[in-house]
Amino acid sequence: MSRRLRFVSLTPDQQRILNEAYQYGEKRALRRRAHAILLNHKGHTINQIRDIIGVKRDTVSTWLSQWEADGIEGLQDKPREGRPHLLSESDLAVLEQLVEEYPHQLPVLHAKFQEQTGNVVSQDTLRRALKKRLYSCKRIRRSLRAQRDETDFRHTQEMINVLKEWEDEGECDLYFFDEAGFSQSSSLPYAWSPIGKPWEVTAYPHSKRLNVLGFLTRKDEFFYHMTTESVTTEIVVEAFDQFAAHKDPDAFAVVILDNARMHRSKAFQRKLIDWMAHRIHLVYLSPYSPELNLIEILWREIKYRWLPLTAYSSFDKLCETVKNVCNGYGTNYSITYA
Repeated sequence: MSRRLRFVSLTPDQQRILNEAYQYGEKRALRRRAHAILLNHKGHTINQIRDIIGVKRDTVSTWLSQWEADGIEGLQDKPREGRPHLLSESDLAVLEQLVEEYPHQLPVLHAKFQEQTGNVVSQDTLRRALKKRLYSCKRIRRSLRAQRDETDFRHTQEMINVLKEWEDEGECDLYFFDEAGFSQSSSLPYAWSPIGKPWEVTAYPHSKRLNVLGFLTRKDEFFYHMTTESVTTEIVVEAFDQFAAHKDPDAFAVVILDNARMHRSKAFQRKLIDWMAHRIHLVYLSPYSPELNLIEILWREIKYRWLPLTAYSSFDKLCETVKNVCNGYGTNYSITYA
């Protein structure tokens, strides 16, 4: 006898709470459980979630029951007794103050902490304490955020939220457009390996470049155009023309894009009326606000999670693998957006 399919239905507030737990939850267990509930809400069966997350079917079923009974509290680990904390609240306050002064100098931070608190602990203890206080150690980024107009940024953010509501109500199809480049000299992801035997791939400092121009929705729909030529206005126009021929002619599409030079060129602007005839309307992001373009998340997932290291063995292999990943988006690959 087949099992009855079981799905949860989430309100927008519940989706927001679960997305925050999935993306920023302190413990991996909570993140996995929140991910499972979100997947089930999107239509994934218990067996599919079991395969995606790598747990038993009964475990997924238990998570769903805990969510239905107690909400987000039901997904939290129950408190357990353990050894006394090595750091007091006053110690943690000193640690947070010092990490502001020495964010990338752990040995200095460690020495200053012991000097100010008199508490002799290891650097690993400080690392664990910072993680529990929701700190993470990531590569420092160079940012153009200081150059943007915050008022314009907030207005654009509010406009995108309105467009999302329109899409949810069936008033339009919302697409996020951008270009991304892939080459054998691209930055590689982090990877686990035995100590002393790090992964290596052949360096190709003069590798050819595969450019992907993509149109992405929050509903796992992805239309793309690939080329090994440089991205010029003509290439972008060609991609938009193909998109116009591909989309549902009766649907009203809003495409969000950045202010790249080829998106503002005269040749590109001359095509706007043609695309409007295909019920395509373009909306430009405020300058220096790439975080508002959801397709940036897709590019990061492809480059740093979904591409296997074997993809970099040759340029032809890279092109083939990127194409397979793009074709598999929405079925083999997906992203849960907030």
